[in-house]
Amino acid sequence: MEIPLKYKQLWNNWDVRVLILLSLSIQIILILLGRMRRTSNSRWIRMVVWASYLLADRVAEFVLGQLSSSMDDSSSSNVIIAFWAPFLILHLGGPDTITAYSREDNELWARHLLGLGYELFIAFYVLFRSLPNTRLLIPTLLIFLVAIIKYVERSYSLYKASVKGIQSSISSFNITPPTEDLNALSQAFWLYSATKPSFIDATPYSQHYFQTSDIVMEMSAKNVLMAMRKELSFAYDEFYTKAIVNHSILGYVLRVLCSTCIFLAFSLFVLEPKDDFHNLDVAITYVLLATSICLDFMAAAMLMFSDRMIVSLHNVKKLSNWSVLLAEYIVRIKKACYKRKYWSIKLPQLNLLINCLLISSPNKTLQKRMMSWVAKKLSFMEETKLYQMSDHKKESYTLRTMRPVHATQEVLEFIISHLKDRMSLSVENFNKPAGLNALEHVTTIANLDAKQFFESFELLSFDLQVLLWHITTELCFHWNPESPHPLYAHRIDMGNRSKVVKSSKMETCMYLSNYMMHIVLIRSDMMSSTGVNINVLFGETIREMVKFICNNYAGNQLLRPNENVEEVCMKMMIGTQIDLLDTVSLFDIARVLAHLMVFCSEEERWKVIATAWVELLQKGAMRSNGNIHMKQLSRGDELLTFIWLLNKHIHVDFWNDPLGVSILDVWKKTRHLLPEIKSHLHL
Repeated sequence: MEIPLKYKQLWNNWDVRVLILLSLSIQIILILLGRMRRTSNSRWIRMVVWASYLLADRVAEFVLGQLSSSMDDSSSSNVIIAFWAPFLILHLGGPDTITAYSREDNELWARHLLGLGYELFIAFYVLFRSLPNTRLLIPTLLIFLVAIIKYVERSYSLYKASVKGIQSSISSFNITPPTEDLNALSQAFWLYSATKPSFIDATPYSQHYFQTSDIVMEMSAKNVLMAMRKELSFAYDEFYTKAIVNHSILGYVLRVLCSTCIFLAFSLFVLEPKDDFHNLDVAITYVLLATSICLDFMAAAMLMFSDRMIVSLHNVKKLSNWSVLLAEYIVRIKKACYKRKYWSIKLPQLNLLINCLLISSPNKTLQKRMMSWVAKKLSFMEETKLYQMSDHKKESYTLRTMRPVHATQEVLEFIISHLKDRMSLSVENFNKPAGLNALEHVTTIANLDAKQFFESFELLSFDLQVLLWHITTELCFHWNPESPHPLYAHRIDMGNRSKVVKSSKMETCMYLSNYMMHIVLIRSDMMSSTGVNINVLFGETIREMVKFICNNYAGNQLLRPNENVEEVCMKMMIGTQIDLLDTVSLFDIARVLAHLMVFCSEEERWKVIATAWVELLQKGAMRSNGNIHMKQLSRGDELLTFIWLLNKHIHVDFWNDPLGVSILDVWKKTRHLLPEIKSHLHL
């Protein structure tokens, strides 16, 4: 079907004008939403930013090509079209709020810089076609200057955020030693600078790196949490925005120069007679200029009121009194007019038992066909992943995650406090499997000989420890503390159980349990592989749990899986006899572990479980590398990234390495010996 001629003519007349306004709209979206993806968990915002980021360069490059072909014999039209060309180069330079969408984009800095030559050639060709008419030559050259500066700034920011660029900045960067009067922002920036090499898995070179442990250990959990949030904010700005360019002497000079050039170009265009220009072209030009001024003003305001600016002002040597005073005024204005959002962590949730109930449910097929797509779009399900039941069976199942929950201030401070307390453990106890130290205390109370169990527990991989503690936590969460032990000879009446009020610690443990299952099964890319076919082992465990549910419940009893969890857990605790001699089942081992936990009081029980999950969090973070967390910064919050950063500050990596432990121990003893040597020399 051929397009009518009138529509072709309409598009030929409007294509450049529509597309240049589209390019401008994309820039507005990027500057407004570019930073929001750092603190927002909205999928829609991330989707819009992703689409805008991909379209920005493509649209600008396409319009540049269209400009060259739309030039005609009308000199007045050529002049104003040529004036639009540098705006497209300016758009290719991008806003200050986003230079890269993902970590991989930073590695393409050379390709981006190479593209400048081609795009400038097209833009100057368009300008050449408008000659010898020079009515708008000066404002055109002014915008060209701004565009080239912005383009080079983006390319340089991409380079500095690449692995090669970070390595060069590490080797040439001198960290100022911390002082007692260091403010919170400057202290956070110092901590980030000391641990920055860890983001590319490089060894920190600075002699001040070892001081971070002392600083963090002396801080309260609340202050540590705030400092790490600010550190991740500094890291995001450096890796994904133009912050590293803007916050320099040259960057400040270029900022003033660009703002001046844009304002002069606007003034010259206002003074230029426009009688022979099309009214629509004049209106579009005014929109381009006015929007450029507004966006430049917004970028300048963001720069002035950024945390990095406050840090820079505090580090000024000359005119230090004036710079500190200015920094204090900026802080006051920010507190009065603008509340800065740092990372607010959400915990994705994956519950294994609920998935088993969904698999066992008779209406699972209908739910798959009719509700999965709707639930996913409404964020009831965050992610899904297909797993195979076992090696010898082709039956598979789909894991569904639940809605994420917010990690409260209390939860995060509890985790930080516990991790700091772990630093007082011996190396042997520190490297034991999660919760084993607390479990030994439980068996002592119950007067049980569990030495062989503990020895075998130490052989389990990290993933299997997560699975065992996940099932154990689920069973204990739904256990009535007023009931006798599940292996007690007398039958427990399940129908007359009173409603148990769940404490905040119990809910915290459940959230962490579901979160770690999500990390292991859905986000396994965040941690190094154990070398074992974990998927098959998990599949076998799922099959055992589904088999148990199907053997104990008729199909119509599981129409509402979420309402059956508590009853199913009770039946798992007191139902079928467990015989570990007949079958090798992780599910049964987890049930035994839950029986062991019921021996102690409720307070002791959840103290042990909380300890286990915090230790698993720390060990999970130790199994991840810096590149993953550098990439995660562009995707929003992640609890594992927080724990990984805290591990770097308190040097957990040394505790996991015998050689590192010995070096750290010698360094600490040497540091305490130094004052005695100095005192002896003064005698």
